[in-house]
Amino acid sequence: MAVTIKDVAKKAQVAPSTVSRVIADHPKITQETKEKVRKVMQELGYHPNLLARKLVTQSSQTIGIIRKTSSKHSLSDPFFPAALQGMSDLLHQKEYSILMTSGESDEDIYREVVNMVQGKSVDGMIMLYSQDDDPVLRLLLDQKFPFVMIGKPTDHIDKVMYVDNDNVKAARNITEYLIRAGHEHIAYVGGDPRFEVHKDREQGYKQALKLANIQSKMLFRKEISRDTASETIAEMMNMSPRPTAIVTTDELMAMSLLSALYERGIRVPDDMAITTFMDSMLSELSSPPMTTVDIHAFQLGFEAAKTLVDLLENPSMMKRNILVPTSIVERESCKKTKRNEAII
Repeated sequence: MAVTIKDVAKKAQVAPSTVSRVIADHPKITQETKEKVRKVMQELGYHPNLLARKLVTQSSQTIGIIRKTSSKHSLSDPFFPAALQGMSDLLHQKEYSILMTSGESDEDIYREVVNMVQGKSVDGMIMLYSQDDDPVLRLLLDQKFPFVMIGKPTDHIDKVMYVDNDNVKAARNITEYLIRAGHEHIAYVGGDPRFEVHKDREQGYKQALKLANIQSKMLFRKEISRDTASETIAEMMNMSPRPTAIVTTDELMAMSLLSALYERGIRVPDDMAITTFMDSMLSELSSPPMTTVDIHAFQLGFEAAKTLVDLLENPSMMKRNILVPTSIVERESCKKTKRNEAII
């Protein structure tokens, strides 16, 4: 005979309603009671009927994940699996499933989000990006649909809860790191300026140059692939003066540029220093190992999921925004120039 809630309640010496609230992870049930009831559930082999629970609570127990690009690109970007792991860890604890967009274009992704909202297939959403004039953001705000953003919104900042790094400060710090190493001619290679993260990192780069009274700005505002990296390096080598260091904004971009540098016989770090953002095994195992700004992608994902679950449990909660600190991970892709004796 199947174990019931009443069986669990009897052995745990609590009311059946308390068992139901423990299953729902109700915030008014003490942690001690939750642990006691869950232990009894495990001992008796009781498994909640999640489908029935969803029907009663009118909740899908599912969170939608909105990616800024196609599924193919997301899977190759080291940020996505790290952030997804952080979200999954928290959502697993809260017994939520995940439903991800899989569209190959902005229009596809927008249609998928519309279907999720109107079909009530998810309780809330996490946006993994922030960009200018975003129809997805407008839709979620117009529908008053619960969501949290990873990245600072470009507008409606008073209405959006978000988790982010201080990307201006992070980019300023890594540029100042290169300046302290003796570099005066530093190129910045950033992604699509529609996205807030790239605008903030470019701003931080410019701030560092201004504070150091360095006049030359070497800006490359474009997405870098393996095919376009050689063209970008060729442009740099034709500049006068040539850059001696590069700040890039993601690891895939940095790896493409690193490969293009080697194809031209430009040695890293002897002839060119290079840095990037994110810090996955890709940077650690590159040749040479890459100096990075660790943005702690796992923590970004975890905090975004936690904030969304808190919002779902308490819709009237005060809006909050979280900044996850960054740190510089020093490796062999940078070294001091002859002008400076050490990186301070």
